[in-house]
Amino acid sequence: MQSIPPHLPPPVSNIENHRKWQRIKILLVSVVFGMLAGATGASMMLGWIWPGFGGGNVWFSSKSVNVASRDILDTQTRLELADRMATVYRDLSTIASLNFLSPEKKIGEAMFVSSDGWMILYYPTYNGDYKNWRVLLNNGRSFVVQKVLKDNNSNLVYLKITPEQAGSQFKVVNFADDVKPSDDVYVHNNNNWNHDLVVNKIPRSAQLPHLDSAPNTVIELNKTFNGGDIVVDTQGKIVGIVSDSRYILPSQYVVNVLPGILGTQKVAYRTLGVSGWFSNEQPIIIKNEMTAGFAVAKVILKNSNLKTGDIILEVNGQIADNENLWYTINSNQSLKLKVLRKGKTIEFTQVVLEN
Repeated sequence: MQSIPPHLPPPVSNIENHRKWQRIKILLVSVVFGMLAGATGASMMLGWIWPGFGGGNVWFSSKSVNVASRDILDTQTRLELADRMATVYRDLSTIASLNFLSPEKKIGEAMFVSSDGWMILYYPTYNGDYKNWRVLLNNGRSFVVQKVLKDNNSNLVYLKITPEQAGSQFKVVNFADDVKPSDDVYVHNNNNWNHDLVVNKIPRSAQLPHLDSAPNTVIELNKTFNGGDIVVDTQGKIVGIVSDSRYILPSQYVVNVLPGILGTQKVAYRTLGVSGWFSNEQPIIIKNEMTAGFAVAKVILKNSNLKTGDIILEVNGQIADNENLWYTINSNQSLKLKVLRKGKTIEFTQVVLEN
């Protein structure tokens, strides 16, 4: 049998056609590799310009992991918070000689705000009766309530339990300084920490006029939750407590009255001794223009330098809005005020009191 050199086509084929097919094969291989290289380059470019697109390769996986992690509160943070929270019940339930805590008698979730046993709970329908209340901690220990104080401005209830051993202390929560729109938060709802976003901070006063330092600003969430649900930031610091559907009562109002509760065991707000409203609640119009400040509708403090009809423009050099005023009067015993009175701007010092 005659052998055919390996570099030559079979004798029955046309050598010109054979060479064309070889060129076509090479061309097809080049096209395929070119398309693959182009797709890879395009994907890399998209991953750089538009992170999160596609989610199928290395460029996008880190973005997907970040999004997933935002939806879940860190495990260690959840464990730390569990040790600083407790469940409050109206009383024990009984069947025969068996005592138990029924979900039907659950009031809500509370959190420790002092190491000696003061806790805070949102309970707008509290009627003054707490003698049968029970507090269940995460470690399974149950306590009776020694004392309860209610803040009628915020519907928050402060309750006191006593450590079982002298000198022992409870772990306490930390409070967030501030939150901004689009910040991540986590809401403790139905025993789970649910991710959500801050939408806005808005004035939402039920009655006007009101005390200058009373709660009148709420944080709006993107979703709706139950009243009393505890809200934290990504570090587990307390942002506030859900007061109504998608609105949070900020933790600043807890911090506001906490010194009085721990010291004199009473709910008291530091104030300039006036009631009224801020301009972002009801716009104050002077010479056809809105003026930022606090309008004084009533003077509570005797011998006050303030008068009904005054507009408090600045406190210690800061514009008198609900946040600045609150922080300022809680850090000073006397304040330098700039006031608009009957069209004239005057300045004087005002003493801070507790009310």
